[in-house]
Amino acid sequence: MDEQKEQPKKWPDTVAFQDEFTREFMASTKEVKEGYYLFQSKTDGYTMLFPKDAVVAKWLYERDGKDFESLAIGWDNEEENLDYSIDLQYEQGEHMEDIETNLYLLSSRAYADYNGSYMKQEYNDKTIYFAKSQKDISVDDKHDTEYLFFSYIKSNNSHQGVLFIYSVNCNDARKSCQVKVEEEEKTAKMLMRSITFYD
Repeated sequence: MDEQKEQPKKWPDTVAFQDEFTREFMASTKEVKEGYYLFQSKTDGYTMLFPKDAVVAKWLYERDGKDFESLAIGWDNEEENLDYSIDLQYEQGEHMEDIETNLYLLSSRAYADYNGSYMKQEYNDKTIYFAKSQKDISVDDKHDTEYLFFSYIKSNNSHQGVLFIYSVNCNDARKSCQVKVEEEEKTAKMLMRSITFYD
């Protein structure tokens, strides 16, 4: 994970690489999947797929050495009038083994007053506890709904975990938009599964 990142003379013409702060997290200038680069946490704790049109919000970024990192990713689709965000909180330590507490923190953090159950999905290297919700974010007479897909992603081989919240809603409430909920859920799950932990 300590490999020297390539320094091309000209960065790719994508939002992720044109943003100076965001490109610090990109492991390579090559797309690893169509429309996605490889994000590398500054804790060196994990990697994941990163949308080419997204940026990491510098003003919301926090890190404490290799044990904690919190960040927000955002992008929009002007053509579809959709606004996206992903909130990520990475931690490592024995407290990450307390699944119940971490799910409680996730339910609170997802700001959806979520009190439902989580679906457990086990993989070779990690276990994902997944849930979804929606909330009304109407302002004045403009009605809008935010769709949330969130999970606690726990490494099976170490005391590492990520709280992951993917949200989508209309970018401009004055214009119509259609959220394809099933497709967004598939995308959210694909991004969650892309997280790979490193000891």
